[in-house]
Amino acid sequence: MPAKPLTDEQKFDAARLKALFQAQKGLTQAVLADDLGFANQSAVSQYLNGRIPLNVEVAIKFADRFGCLVSDFSPSLQSEINKIAKYSLPLQVLPSATKEAEEQLIISSLNSAPEEKKILIKAILLDSNPDWIDADARAYIDSLELKILRWIQTGKSNSSTQRLKA
Repeated sequence: MPAKPLTDEQKFDAARLKALFQAQKGLTQAVLADDLGFANQSAVSQYLNGRIPLNVEVAIKFADRFGCLVSDFSPSLQSEINKIAKYSLPLQVLPSATKEAEEQLIISSLNSAPEEKKILIKAILLDSNPDWIDADARAYIDSLELKILRWIQTGKSNSSTQRLKA
């Protein structure tokens, strides 16, 4: 079955990509193919000359190599990438680094916290009873501490990923 012909938009994408390639003085298609992990120069030629359509994965490789955005040569593929990103969750995981790194992260978070949070955390850590903590607030804090203790004892604190608030 013959390949489906490229749309005008895909041809324009290829032309813009080729212009970016030509602006890379001294770069050959063979070297580019090697940089992008293609088996040979032929694949690069086919993309640049609009013989085969670009896809998201290949477009990202070219953009990375040329130091540009995908939108610089393919607005439609950039839209596709944006759509994928819209439905992707940012995963912010604590590094599995040392306890020291985690402690530094906590200190940094405390230093950048609003003043009211700093006061609350200090009251809890120092187990003090400032005037603003009434009996209900103290009972709530004690309840939270008990809940956390149970959570730790059930092993839930050792989950493989810990999310941070951005």
